[in-house]
Amino acid sequence: MAEIDRLVATVASHEMGPLLVLSVLLLAGLGGGAVARKLRAPGVTGNIVVGALLGATLLRHIDAAKALQPLSTFAIGLIAVAAGGHLSYRRIHNALRRILVIALFEAACAAALVFCAATALGAGWRVSLLLAALAAETAPATTVAMIKETRAKGPFVKTLLGVVSVDTSLCIVLFAFARTAVADYFTSDGSTGLPLGFALIHTLWQLGGSLVIGLLIGWIIDRMVHRPRFHHFSAVFLAILMAEGLSNYLELSPLLTCLFFGVYLGNASRAGERQLNTLEPLELLLYTLFFTLAGVGLHLGELSAAGLLCAAYIVARIAGKALGGAVGGFLSGTSGRIWRNIPLGFVPQAGVAIGLVVILEGDARVPTEISSLVGTLILAAVTFNEIVGPFCTRFALQSARETGLDRPRLMEFLQEEFILPDLEAADKWEALEILTDFFIRTHPVEPKQRKQLYASIEERERSMSTAIGMGAAIPHGRVESGPGIQGVLGLCREGIEFDSPDGEPVRIIVLIVTPKDHEKQHLEVLASLSAMISNDTVRTRLIAAIDANDAWEVIEGGEARSYNYFLSEADGEAPERV
Repeated sequence: MAEIDRLVATVASHEMGPLLVLSVLLLAGLGGGAVARKLRAPGVTGNIVVGALLGATLLRHIDAAKALQPLSTFAIGLIAVAAGGHLSYRRIHNALRRILVIALFEAACAAALVFCAATALGAGWRVSLLLAALAAETAPATTVAMIKETRAKGPFVKTLLGVVSVDTSLCIVLFAFARTAVADYFTSDGSTGLPLGFALIHTLWQLGGSLVIGLLIGWIIDRMVHRPRFHHFSAVFLAILMAEGLSNYLELSPLLTCLFFGVYLGNASRAGERQLNTLEPLELLLYTLFFTLAGVGLHLGELSAAGLLCAAYIVARIAGKALGGAVGGFLSGTSGRIWRNIPLGFVPQAGVAIGLVVILEGDARVPTEISSLVGTLILAAVTFNEIVGPFCTRFALQSARETGLDRPRLMEFLQEEFILPDLEAADKWEALEILTDFFIRTHPVEPKQRKQLYASIEERERSMSTAIGMGAAIPHGRVESGPGIQGVLGLCREGIEFDSPDGEPVRIIVLIVTPKDHEKQHLEVLASLSAMISNDTVRTRLIAAIDANDAWEVIEGGEARSYNYFLSEADGEAPERV
């Protein structure tokens, strides 16, 4: 053991340059993640554990965080952009209510319980306020990493990502208020300084300023990507650098600016939305570096040093998020499968919290004893949350039965965001107009193509009714090209006259849009849709669905799932029935 220590000391005595530190961290992180997955543990946990081992041995005499600060800062910005992109209205329009209600309840409950617990243990209101603000955060990078690792997809995943994205913004806003209040309410000699109202004004300035900068950069990038001479990867890369640099220069929140930038790209245009994926080739390396570097800064010894207050923070935060998440989900009318499992997805806490602690420790206005105590507590809590949290998130995804669903399916359009549960129309022509507009809003199709699309739907309907009987119709249109067959599902409880062969009014309408080079798959889709709707149980439950999520639960249930089978990923054609 002594020989190993001497070898480490000899290596450490020669200063490692940033590039060597970077390569060591990436190789170790990738290896640790691979070993963790082999042991059926989350890859993120492997990154963190390996980082902690490096921090205690080879890198213990090196400030790796300082050496790689630009890269870690960029990684946090990328995390914030990705989180903002998940708030795309096209994806979450029929889940927005439950996302906001769950996020507000779980963040508020976590902050309130942490504040009460810390105050009860004598931490003082300033430390308690900072801890409460940081308790609202849930690690977006850990959540995204576990979703990708388990290949999860569905309303639970969409809800979890949406709530975590809202969490990030709430935490940043609460922290901005708490930091300003702590820094300015007391002067250096302990006397009363600026009123708390100033903290609120300063927070609103940060929120408004970051909003303006983020949206402005998003607007510029959205215009640039429509011009072929601009390289999309370079444009988005530069935009994140500019967003973080301008925010620091103007003393705004870089994380909020990047978050708003991501929100703009996710909602502005189809081309802008696609830009969110341009940095995907870098994500694996950046996330691996980020988590491994986070592990370097985490030391298990801090858990014992932080003591009872740290344990109270961990317990109060997890309890508050679990209680608030469950209550918010129940009150918003969310399905039990979601609100019963989502509390476990809120355990991870890492990147944003660590980044905010670094900002706090660099603020000369905050007394050192406060920033040091909060930093020690948060780093110790993150050590626990990031080791245990990925397991909790994976278990939540598995319990929600959405792991392994991120694969090509025959009817990919049967997702919650493509279901219109309250279709009301005077006749079938108005119904087709409404569904065509709904399709344009929810799919990456330019609005100018709407007229051509509706003309093809109307032409097919006038040649022969697409009603198949049993209260269902499958109208379809054609487009020149596209990634595959797309569509929307409309449910009309009152029923619409559709010239059905059995004379029954139509209550289930599935509008499918087929590119010209997908004719073979078009016939498979029609056959599977007809078979699914012919199932009395599926048809009855679909008509009775109270919302889009309820309808999706029917489609994903045991009675219907076999009709929407998985395709081979190699060619997207051969079926893999489940």
